[in-house]
Amino acid sequence: MSLLAIVFGLFTFFFTPVVHAKDLTNSVIKIFVTSNKIDYYRPWQSLGVEAAAGSGAVIGGNRILTNAHVIAEYTFIQVKKDGDPKKYSASVLAVGYDCDLALLTVDDPEFFKGVMPLEIGELPQMQDAVTVLGYPQGGDKLSITKGVVSRIELISYSQSGRNLLTVQIDAAINPGNSGGPVIKDGKLVGIAMQVFQTGQNIGYMIPPPVISHFFKDLDDGRYDGFPVLGIDFDTAENPALRRFHKIENIEGGIVVTRVLPFSPAHGKMQEGDVVLAVDGIPIGEDGTFAFRGQERLSMPHLITMKQNNENVSLQIIRDGKQEEVQIPLNNFKPLIPYPNYFEKPPYYIYGGLVFTVLSADLLQAWGNAWWEKAPLDFTYYLVGSGRLNWKEKEDLIVLLNVLPDQVNIGYHEQSNQIVTTVNGQSVSSFKELVLLLNQIKKSQPFTVIETENGVKIILDNKNIDGATKEILERNNIPTQYSNDVAQWLNQENQPG
Repeated sequence: MSLLAIVFGLFTFFFTPVVHAKDLTNSVIKIFVTSNKIDYYRPWQSLGVEAAAGSGAVIGGNRILTNAHVIAEYTFIQVKKDGDPKKYSASVLAVGYDCDLALLTVDDPEFFKGVMPLEIGELPQMQDAVTVLGYPQGGDKLSITKGVVSRIELISYSQSGRNLLTVQIDAAINPGNSGGPVIKDGKLVGIAMQVFQTGQNIGYMIPPPVISHFFKDLDDGRYDGFPVLGIDFDTAENPALRRFHKIENIEGGIVVTRVLPFSPAHGKMQEGDVVLAVDGIPIGEDGTFAFRGQERLSMPHLITMKQNNENVSLQIIRDGKQEEVQIPLNNFKPLIPYPNYFEKPPYYIYGGLVFTVLSADLLQAWGNAWWEKAPLDFTYYLVGSGRLNWKEKEDLIVLLNVLPDQVNIGYHEQSNQIVTTVNGQSVSSFKELVLLLNQIKKSQPFTVIETENGVKIILDNKNIDGATKEILERNNIPTQYSNDVAQWLNQENQPG
């Protein structure tokens, strides 16, 4: 090899161009969103048109990656590049509300000309320096801030309440930054997501493992979401507990305290099972596993990183014997559905009584600090022991309120009640309630609704359909029930 070739090779090695964050500004997009959110307390109407803005990052395939909460309940979306005065109309390709990610595209090919798509990088290390790009409030220009990675763990995503892997950084993240890229060595290593309001310089980004899971999920053209095993567990740190379960001579392990009805684990795991390993990865007595050398993460990460319809293998001790349990994961709906589970909330109006399903979206209808304002009867099923679904219900049926009429005199003040029985028959799902009410009004003289608080509402079924129609007209309510309810009733009325 000639001396010139060697020198040239060294020159190339030492002077390989480095991509800096400032060179990627045309890959960072400002997103303008018009939305019209559903009024979950009056589920037949919306709250009105609103305008907001967020950020996004251009990635391969002429796609824009952003937060799901940036485009939630959108009616119209536009995007704009830095330094370009023109806005382009955008459309949504996919949304993952549980992981707070969304994919957009722009049909006009001009938009992507000259734009360098960002490549997804690796999960950063502790104390790595990162750069956050986006369009926070306070100006129209692109903002660039720097910070370091200070923590990597599972925390609750504010958009969904799901505990997923998150990276904490100390770079400034403000309203409008949401959906913007976090860059390290010229690659996207996160999407700015949320801040810790009562802390200082505590921001969170969605890391590459969660982003990659989102993309892989979409390989079949449908988004299924992050799986849940469906168990509650205690750590096994207490010596007496370990002796009680006969695991004092076994390293690690967690103890199952509850198996949630209808979950993947239901019927396959039992209270008192000791989980020693997940897919061959040992679980420590504190419920964590080894991750990247000295780091540790909570056991649920091993579940959430799998795809729905995949199997998870658990090494357990049951009744003193070690065995292996294979559990197929699926789209598990908890007792109170996660936010944005319903495209539109189900509702049914019967004699002026407005029924719906208890959901996270309904709880959030109480506004800021809803966890303090919503009825305790409701939050008990979200954060109290009611979340364990001891009564094995598919839905929690809520009597939202009563639209006053002669047919329901004496009950006008009743609201926010959880329905337990109709004419003495227990109801465990919203569909069951609807079909039962439809049958009772045809076959029995009275409808008797009982709630968890002991409230009993008695309606005369004579001409109850006529009364309901008049109530709808007086209150300018377009339909008696939501589209899913209409399908149930049509199917029931089909000739058998």
